[in-house]
Amino acid sequence: MEDLSHLTTEEQRAALAAGVGAVEQIQTMIHQLEYLQTVQLAGLTRLASRIARDEGHADHGELVHRAIEAEVSVATRTGHITVATRMGHADQLLDRYPAVSAAFAEGRVSLRHTEVIVDAGQIIQTPDSRAAYAAEVLPIALHSTVRQLRTQARRLAEHFAERGIDERHREARKQRSVTVADLDDGMACLTARIGAVEAYAIKDRLARIAHHARARGAGSDAAHGHPAAHPHTAAHQPPCQHPDEADPRTARQIQADVFTELLLTGTAPMTAASTSSSTPPGGGATGRGDPLSSITGRVQITVPVLTLAGGGRSTGEGGHRWAGPAELAGYGPIDTHTARRLAGNAPGWDRVLTHPVDGAVLAVDRYRPSEDLKRALGARDQHCRFPGCTRRLDHCDIDHTIPAARGGPTELGNMSHLCRRHHTLKHFEFLNGSGWKPKQRPGGTLEWASPTGRTYTDTPSSTVTFAPVDPELRRRTNASTEAPPGTGTEGDEDRRGSRVPAEHDTRSAA
Repeated sequence: MEDLSHLTTEEQRAALAAGVGAVEQIQTMIHQLEYLQTVQLAGLTRLASRIARDEGHADHGELVHRAIEAEVSVATRTGHITVATRMGHADQLLDRYPAVSAAFAEGRVSLRHTEVIVDAGQIIQTPDSRAAYAAEVLPIALHSTVRQLRTQARRLAEHFAERGIDERHREARKQRSVTVADLDDGMACLTARIGAVEAYAIKDRLARIAHHARARGAGSDAAHGHPAAHPHTAAHQPPCQHPDEADPRTARQIQADVFTELLLTGTAPMTAASTSSSTPPGGGATGRGDPLSSITGRVQITVPVLTLAGGGRSTGEGGHRWAGPAELAGYGPIDTHTARRLAGNAPGWDRVLTHPVDGAVLAVDRYRPSEDLKRALGARDQHCRFPGCTRRLDHCDIDHTIPAARGGPTELGNMSHLCRRHHTLKHFEFLNGSGWKPKQRPGGTLEWASPTGRTYTDTPSSTVTFAPVDPELRRRTNASTEAPPGTGTEGDEDRRGSRVPAEHDTRSAA
């Protein structure tokens, strides 16, 4: 950093002005670069449509678009859905909103501004109406943040829409859904696509329940994550002298806890009789219950034996040893407490034996007869095996890399999980037989050849948690893994703490 201590007040003011001006110029350049990328994405979209027309594809180019979107996604390490959305937006922006595109090219608006304008304008059908809409919304965009623009753009678009809000709402309600987006540190974002009125009513109810829970003061010792009385009894305890000190949770934290409890425990909804000041607005829910004990969804948790037993980290004559975190299939590491709670309620165990060097799944067995190959594939893959895709196993098909109709064997080295989107893409060919073609490599690695001839490698996520080892250990370990069962090689550890075949207990909570 430059030493500014010697500057006078006027010089400091001038330096501030220069700094702000430089940031502004850089921001303009960033917008212009975004525009150049948008032009390229729109060009790829139009090229895909041209290829589909020239080759006469019956699906009107859907799979050609998917194939090209997939390559942009893998090449730029960007989510497939994100790329598809950006390419669609680029095509619409340049085709339907030339005035907005011109301002974007000059760096006067950002990519996010154009996305808001195009998204709000989806309800406008005719070119003349879109031009009139753009003429009114663009001056607002030049002087507004993205958040400010969104409300005003929707309002303006409604004025130019051919179909009324009531008719569109009836159609939009058909798209209601619930989705989950992964976050870091064992968290996730649960999103419900529902009516705006219902959404705001739910939020209001959660806020009132949180306020009631804080006011009633059930005690800080019953905070979320610690033993507590039944939520119905806790909600009716006498109020504390200092309600703000009784519960260490914030209002937002209580709302999240109540939201989880209401959905998982099925607490009765609020009735007309429960709206009195003496009755909790959540029908007894306070977010103090034990939602994990009520989970009935199907999940797969992979828990290292030492973690499940409480071993964790330790140091001994053999050196440093790390049991590793438990993992939720399709997500990644989760906290040990949650894993143990779920494992305690699981109806069955899978034992997964993994290779000490590359982490490849060697074998899976179960105490009672079951579909061993499917479990082995699930333990190895954990999600869709297309590069960059993390679609969960319960949304995937088990695919023969070499089709069974062409002699491909039904075995671990010729099978993998693919979500329906990428399973379909694997079998699609265009441009004289090009497309997305996988090959199986040792250890479950898939090597994908793209339509343009590039190669992308997808390694099973179960193999990336193991540290490299020295050649001597590799030699000794390979000899150990080839020994007959029962020779006592399981559980060996080297001086540097790298792991030999490790057993992971997997329980599926049903």
